[in-house]
Amino acid sequence: MKKSILVLASFLCSFAAFAQKRSVSITIDDVPNVRLFQEDGYSSKLLSKLDSLKIPVAIFVNEHNLRQTKPFDKNKNLLKTWLSKDFVTPGNHSYSHPNYGEIGFEAFSGDVLKGETLTKEILKGSGKKLDYFRFPFNAMGKDSVAHLKMQEFLVSKNYKNTPFTVESEDWLFTQLYEKALKSGDKKRAMEIGNQYVKLSLDRFAHFDSVSVVNFQRPVKQIYLCHDNRLNTDFLPVLVQKLKEQGYQMISLADAMQDPAYQSREYYHGNAGFSWLYRWMSDLNERKGLMLAEPENVEIHKAYEEMQKAK
Repeated sequence: MKKSILVLASFLCSFAAFAQKRSVSITIDDVPNVRLFQEDGYSSKLLSKLDSLKIPVAIFVNEHNLRQTKPFDKNKNLLKTWLSKDFVTPGNHSYSHPNYGEIGFEAFSGDVLKGETLTKEILKGSGKKLDYFRFPFNAMGKDSVAHLKMQEFLVSKNYKNTPFTVESEDWLFTQLYEKALKSGDKKRAMEIGNQYVKLSLDRFAHFDSVSVVNFQRPVKQIYLCHDNRLNTDFLPVLVQKLKEQGYQMISLADAMQDPAYQSREYYHGNAGFSWLYRWMSDLNERKGLMLAEPENVEIHKAYEEMQKAK
């Protein structure tokens, strides 16, 4: 474990040499957020921001929320608008966001197929195909048998399993962020947003370094985030900061051309951590680098207190 941290530190010292070679694909789960859509007067402010950013993004759709929340016609048109954008690559995130490791193959495979119905209908004649799938919670099954069985199913349905390398718990930050906004505490909301951006940048630095440990170079990163209020307001800030650090914004297809994504996976459990860890054969080295991953203790404490108060 100590060896892993020392190796990471040594690569951090020499990482400047790779600064101009870094790139990232932005991927957004749980699209569309129909609750925000309604709150914002039937408009997606996140999509409007992405329009102005002019960067490629991949979206992973849950059809359950837009079908179960009225008015369905407006929700469907929202998804149509997302999918019509040239910069958007479509993906399936299952119908109802279940955990594969908890519900098993039969139920989960059915949910995958149910989750593509409306998206494929909308995509007809658009020139786009639904090639990508991402597991909810990035939970790929409890063991290697479950992993292999679902992977074979996805391949049979012409899906590419979509990994990620960097995420920064935006699902947690956004709950605190929205609470602050609803209470009228704009100062606290701004603090939370800025902490999200800082943690994200710290994690990019960490995972770039882990990729150098694994591959002797920065891989093309895939960033996982969600369609939420926090990213509506702060994803543009994060993107700008990444650009200032020399990152190029690339498509998901471009990112997955990196040979790293063909690497053997040594982890076969149901936890949803970065593929950069899954590709590590040395368990102690993996644990050491995971312990070195940047965290925000204050935010976690605030989240726990919020949950207890419910």
